[in-house]
Amino acid sequence: MSDPGFPRQRLPLVVAATIVAVAAVVAIAVGVNHAANVGVTRATPTPSLSPASSPSPTPQASLIPFASCSAATFGQPLAPLNPPTSVHKYASAPSFTIDATKLYQATIKTAKGDIVLCLQPQLAPNTVNNFVTLARNHFYDGIPFHRVVAGFVIQAGDPNCIGQVGPAPATPGDACGGGGPGYQFNDELPPKQAYVVGCVAMANSGANTNGSQFFICTANDTTLPKSYNLFGNVESGMSVALGIAQGDLMQSVTVAQQQ
Repeated sequence: MSDPGFPRQRLPLVVAATIVAVAAVVAIAVGVNHAANVGVTRATPTPSLSPASSPSPTPQASLIPFASCSAATFGQPLAPLNPPTSVHKYASAPSFTIDATKLYQATIKTAKGDIVLCLQPQLAPNTVNNFVTLARNHFYDGIPFHRVVAGFVIQAGDPNCIGQVGPAPATPGDACGGGGPGYQFNDELPPKQAYVVGCVAMANSGANTNGSQFFICTANDTTLPKSYNLFGNVESGMSVALGIAQGDLMQSVTVAQQQ
């Protein structure tokens, strides 16, 4: 499974076969890029993990309803906590510091408006803890949305993409797409919700390779393999998310804890 432009952080590759008869039947495998290193054929969805491996059955999980942060009260944005010397480089995964019984509200400020996320530890506690830590320590400030695919996802969170992403159809710089915070953390699967419009999940490059890159679904992605830590949903600003274009910046990302 590979994509020359984005070798590490990606969603899975889906191969669409086009059979051409010329005297003999020739099969041509076509890899279609979608989100960060993702190929999806909507007509004939046949997800695969990589050309060399076969997907194994994914255990089913009981779905947990999405929480509503609009019904909760939140405090002021959380202050930095044990930030690294370099804002984009951690020596190891952060300690677990959130209150798993509380909701967290993250506000992504863009030039087009705010996207407000409701982060739900009940869905994936370690993933929420990771996002909260990075956001409160200003990791995401100034990072662009480097991959935007209409009717699928918008993706961001790679510090290597800063200054490397122009408006489409420009191709992001070679360094963009494979970066992260300097550590990886484990999957929390199977997801406890469906990949529907407005859900927030981590991008990865395979099992247990989560870091800082995340995506927001802009459509009901029913063919997406259950391989991505789903940890919240868009509380408000979905119209802003739908209007995000390649290269748009997350000017700042702040997070507050439920009171």
